[in-house]
Amino acid sequence: MSVSARGELSTCRRWVIKLGSNVLLRKDRKGVDRVVFASLVEDVVWLLEQGCEVTIVSSGAVALGKSLIPAERYKRGDIPVLQALAALGQPHLLRLYDEEFAHYQRLVAQVLLSRGDLDDRKRYLNARHALHRLQAMGVVPIINENDTVATEELRFGDNDQLAAMACGVVGGDVLVILSDVDGVFDVSHDESGGRVFGDRIGQAGALDEYLMQIAGPSVSGVGTGGMSTKILAARKAATFGVSTMIAPGKRQGVLRALYEGADVGTLLTVDGAKDVTGKKVWLSAGAMPVGRIICDAGACQAVMEKGASVLPVGVLGVDGDFTEGDVIELVNQAGERFAVGLAVYDGESTRRLVGAHTEEIMERLGYHVLDCVVHRDNLVIST
Repeated sequence: MSVSARGELSTCRRWVIKLGSNVLLRKDRKGVDRVVFASLVEDVVWLLEQGCEVTIVSSGAVALGKSLIPAERYKRGDIPVLQALAALGQPHLLRLYDEEFAHYQRLVAQVLLSRGDLDDRKRYLNARHALHRLQAMGVVPIINENDTVATEELRFGDNDQLAAMACGVVGGDVLVILSDVDGVFDVSHDESGGRVFGDRIGQAGALDEYLMQIAGPSVSGVGTGGMSTKILAARKAATFGVSTMIAPGKRQGVLRALYEGADVGTLLTVDGAKDVTGKKVWLSAGAMPVGRIICDAGACQAVMEKGASVLPVGVLGVDGDFTEGDVIELVNQAGERFAVGLAVYDGESTRRLVGAHTEEIMERLGYHVLDCVVHRDNLVIST
């Protein structure tokens, strides 16, 4: 579903809630803020009692690992050390969830995902089935990036993106990103060029370019993302029709307040979102392209405005060594991605079809599968 107003949050059945490190940790960064943590778990249980399904995407493993070991025993910024800290902190993080939910006779399950689990359609479906079964069993899934083996997540700090992708995996109705800020704020600049924060933005379109202009980097030093990663996550969720709430995680009763339509945080809506199903959800949820097709202006317009397939005549170039059925991205002449889809032909064959008319496919390849190189049924617009 697509939420267009705060009052509609109470109609959402599947909630995906991302908890940032800044929310979970105390101000001194030497352990979990148990008061805030207990309040959030109480809120989640309340949502469950309203008939909602809740999937939690939790940061905090690396930060918690750091709090468990003297700083002189690790080197800041070293990827293998960060991986080790994640391995150290993850069991402690899950134990906290397990103990807190046990007060309400609720069970939790750890689900560690890597990017490869979402790139591969079979593994993606396996993860989806497992998560749905956990929900049916009344278990709360606690998702985290498999940081111990995934260097990309640690380097770019993107649990916000993982949360957006999780919406596609579980079929979420709303994404709630809980942070240590009250939402998205308007920004201006003083005479010296410094950022001056204005009023909180109560609601905006997730795809509004102004949001990226005012988004800033992380300044806390605990988490690895800033407001820009949250906006990007909202844009990702919007590609399959899911609206996003960015809200203050340390506010007591914040999830209940959101459910009841209170003026809290910033709601980023999806205006005119199109429903996506089947393979398109997987494509929107983060399948990694292994090649790309460069399209001319006419092909770009046909895909984005008319929902057309990509014909060989509109192809200007092909990059990558991919096979039939692989995920590829579609870019314009400036190299900007506007869609992702599944390749009809392999990379070499697609290169031989550059600029060809449909009646020339058989002549150039010696065989014919479809008149297009990416079919509209296996293609989604990307932001």
